[in-house]
Amino acid sequence: MYYVIGTDGNQYGPVDESTLRTWLAEGRVTAVSLSFKTGETLWTPIKDRPEFAGSGSAVPPPPGIPPAPGARPADPDGPKDWLTALLLSIFLGSFGVDRFFMGQSGLGIGKLLTLGGCGVWWLIDVILIATGSAKDSRGRFLVKS
Repeated sequence: MYYVIGTDGNQYGPVDESTLRTWLAEGRVTAVSLSFKTGETLWTPIKDRPEFAGSGSAVPPPPGIPPAPGARPADPDGPKDWLTALLLSIFLGSFGVDRFFMGQSGLGIGKLLTLGGCGVWWLIDVILIATGSAKDSRGRFLVKS
């Protein structure tokens, strides 16, 4: 069974190999999408898995084929890491570095100019990130790796 990060940045699974091949054909996941197989400890791009070699998963769908319903273009930066965001929030959150990391530049500037809302905003952000409630600029939850 596999778990994957879809093109919308959300985690899906568990799914079997045939379902994952269908999602590849539909564009819901791509060859560079991260996948996790039951029993493994690391996320791996689908293209690096031998069972998907030669499946055509390395080739994106031809132009003109619409993506799966609700799918968004893949973010070149990928999903943001939870631990990195948490550490940035704890140590540099008063300066808005955590918000800049999550792609929320406007909130980062606001936090910088108010020094983390005199500490209140800083504390709220630390709690939000620590509990897994914070989202990046695309509305995706941070990924715990």
